[in-house]
Amino acid sequence: MLSSCCMKTTLFNLCLAFLMLLTSCHKEMESVAFENVTESVTLQSVIGDEAFISFTSLDTWNVTTDAAWLSLSPLSGEAGECQVKVTAVFENNSNQVREAKVKLTSGDEVCEISVLQEIGDYVLPEKKEYLIGVEGGVFSIQFETNVDEEKLKVYTSSEPGSWLRQETSSRSASSETHEVLLHAASNKGGMSRSAYLLFVKEEDGSQKELATVKISQQGGQVLESVDFSEDGKIDTLQQHVKGEGIPIVLMGDGFVDQEFTDGTYRRVMEKAMENLFTEEPVRSLREYFDVFMINAVSENNDFGVGYKTAFSCKLAGKNSSAISGDDASVQVYVGKVVKEDKRENCLAVVILNTHAYAGTTYFGYQDKNSQFIEFAIAYCPIIENLESDYFRQVLVHEAIGHGLGKLEDEYVYSDKGSISTLEVQRIRVMQANGWAQNVDFTASEDSVMWASFLTDSRYQNEHLGVYEGACTYPEGAYRPSEDSMMNSNTCAFNAPSRMSLYEKVMKIGMAVEQVSYEDFVAFDKAHLPNTLPVVRYARTVSSGHPFARPVWIGTRWTR
Repeated sequence: MLSSCCMKTTLFNLCLAFLMLLTSCHKEMESVAFENVTESVTLQSVIGDEAFISFTSLDTWNVTTDAAWLSLSPLSGEAGECQVKVTAVFENNSNQVREAKVKLTSGDEVCEISVLQEIGDYVLPEKKEYLIGVEGGVFSIQFETNVDEEKLKVYTSSEPGSWLRQETSSRSASSETHEVLLHAASNKGGMSRSAYLLFVKEEDGSQKELATVKISQQGGQVLESVDFSEDGKIDTLQQHVKGEGIPIVLMGDGFVDQEFTDGTYRRVMEKAMENLFTEEPVRSLREYFDVFMINAVSENNDFGVGYKTAFSCKLAGKNSSAISGDDASVQVYVGKVVKEDKRENCLAVVILNTHAYAGTTYFGYQDKNSQFIEFAIAYCPIIENLESDYFRQVLVHEAIGHGLGKLEDEYVYSDKGSISTLEVQRIRVMQANGWAQNVDFTASEDSVMWASFLTDSRYQNEHLGVYEGACTYPEGAYRPSEDSMMNSNTCAFNAPSRMSLYEKVMKIGMAVEQVSYEDFVAFDKAHLPNTLPVVRYARTVSSGHPFARPVWIGTRWTR
């Protein structure tokens, strides 16, 4: 007779065997959504190289990837024999083969395919940025590369003048490590300055930039705050007289204590406010806005490496107008000014205490329920000087166009080609939220977003149409007019953009759920811009990147 213990053990083993058999049978009975799936594909390092993923699907399917360097088309389909084209959006300039995962999904079933991209030409500097002292001197920049020495050129660009020059370059004995020797002049009499070291492959008359190193030098005239007592003080510059009040919070970065006591900070904020209301329709809707200024005292009045400012703003420099800042700190200062129930609709404007030509806006923040909110941050320097029209234009473009209206850019870069499927998807998400209403991805006048304007005789003098080129892409994206405030910054907003701005003010300021087309037209015809977009605009297609696109955050509001 078996003992109780042995019986329990036997019973356990029998149960375990049954469960294993049941699991095995279950797996055999499961349906397989995909058959004959391409296991992996390999792309060359160059932009535009493509390959195909083939498979058989037993049901409807969709495909996704989290790799920014990869584009997919189509993104969904029906049952049957299918193909998805994968295209390299960026070149692989690293020293390693990179891999992306493409996910095929049908119902609850997911199938992963590996997409590899081969190594291309690369230059890998030891550091991306160097800081030099006021005294200057000779220093070395080391890097690795797989480009032949006779094809690799290194150029130095200094701003202003030629304070930074290249002494010599040499290849080490191992043929793996290289160096460039640079000489920096002293900078005891000025502000901090920056220059760039450009690594370029030259072959058959063409040039390809492979890497950039930023060299910053401290200045001898940078000021430092000793009194922070003015920090956080709030003043109301304007109160709404219509509606519920749309809050705009103005603050500055790179302003030191003495610029608060001598009135400089206030003059800058007041001028910024006036500039914001210079273009229609916001000019005629000014009474719906509350405008506040809050003091932000920085340790230094310089944005170079080694200095500290209230919002840690950084200018990309070179040929880019991109600005980054400490968004969380900006949100803290907004929270000191605006009541919690209005922060989600607030526009924060940060004015940088520098004359650089730059500007960048950040939006796409989410609330605790992962719903997009209207909050935005626009960064803009005092371009040229306080009275410069460049300052006004860029501030309107960034803060009103991008920040308030959530409009897209209408200019292009010649080197970007056709807009990718992934980028279209991203903008479609914005449009589903009522944003980016001034661009579309169809050339059809009957179905384009601004189709109502094209058949409206009241707008025939504005020469609206469907013009290819928008969102920085020359192909596949379309804009409503030849030129506009969202293109060159030098003229008015076009009619579809004006309607977006009008709708925004009515929805936020008046809690209007839906603005009719005729309501807008009635307002618009009574408040037309002084200078409409020109009829014929000779577009200068930039090969560089002089303007920065708005930055899509896609994260939660933190304060």
